[in-house]
Amino acid sequence: MNSPTSELKKILAAIDSRDEKTFAALVDLKPLMDVGYDEATDVLAENCAKFHELYPKDLFFKFGSRILRFYNDKFRGVHLGLINKIIAAYFDGSFRDAKNFSETPIKFLAAELKNLLDAIHADFGDENISGNSATLNVKMVGDNSEYGKMIGTLNFVLEFAKRGDEVKTLGGKKFDATSSNWRLVKIKNVEELVPPILDIAETYWPSSWDLGIKI
Repeated sequence: MNSPTSELKKILAAIDSRDEKTFAALVDLKPLMDVGYDEATDVLAENCAKFHELYPKDLFFKFGSRILRFYNDKFRGVHLGLINKIIAAYFDGSFRDAKNFSETPIKFLAAELKNLLDAIHADFGDENISGNSATLNVKMVGDNSEYGKMIGTLNFVLEFAKRGDEVKTLGGKKFDATSSNWRLVKIKNVEELVPPILDIAETYWPSSWDLGIKI
């Protein structure tokens, strides 16, 4: 049976070739994003005072954890919609038509995503399988380009779920679908990833970029 490591290699190949169909088959994107967003909001709120000290010019942390949670909850659909628009613009190739952030914000950010993806590679670590679920440690390492240096090294713990492991009935005949693929369903270490990714964002995201993107 295919391993989570082999499936992740397929996912990365699909991203590289912009094969959206394969990517969608191997990544359960909606719950992955939904859970990741909510967990990231928790980390940001719980560490709001600390992040305000680190980034005093960022108004996002100025008014405290309660306002931060209210803001992220209120604009949850907008933020997740923005991410989906960027991913779509990457896969359909419309990022090639990007001009600048103010004129084509979605395409511009998708083009920046392409630059980031081109500047990193994956080092695969430990894989642990327990029944119908598995985790895989992956280190994303930037190259010597400007974008690669900005990313540095990010350590992910990814969770996969097995599809079709149970014995099913097809036309009255039982079969065992143990050869089914694993599917990426969650980033398990969001709490560890928020601080380094936030630091990248604070360095990278110019104050002139209006967050009120119309999507």
